[in-house]
Amino acid sequence: MSRLIWKRLGAEALAAFGEHLASRPEPERPRYGLVGVKASWWSRLGGGARPYVVLFVGDRVTLSKRSFRRHRELTRRDYRAGRLRRVAVRRGPLLESARFSFDDGWSVRVGGLPRGQAEPVAAWLGEGAGAFDPARLTREQLSNTALACQAMGLLPAGLLG
Repeated sequence: MSRLIWKRLGAEALAAFGEHLASRPEPERPRYGLVGVKASWWSRLGGGARPYVVLFVGDRVTLSKRSFRRHRELTRRDYRAGRLRRVAVRRGPLLESARFSFDDGWSVRVGGLPRGQAEPVAAWLGEGAGAFDPARLTREQLSNTALACQAMGLLPAGLLG
């Protein structure tokens, strides 16, 4: 899973990903995804950090804590996208983190994100679905979305190479 966080996809793999998205029905179509690590005090003190996937599919937000070794899901939370109240982005010199807060009081900070990855999610709160338009997303943002879909098992094996 750690190799997925930093992988950058080529134009061919991104084109295959775009075709796959277009073939999916609208309610099941992934809109945007993030692959990072769950930031915690333990990881800041030198302990291991868990890979974390945030994926917007249709009108749902799925948050999944993953295993490093077996790439399997350890915990999962599903919310309706309208229940996301706030996204606070903290930018560092190389990486950024985003805190997702929901209307029931639960929040999670996902760190280890390359700069600019959380911007579409923050823009989504104000603009709506237009913030996830593939024409507006950068190559890196599309790569991270494809890797989030792959981690969640939403892509056929071998699609990304």
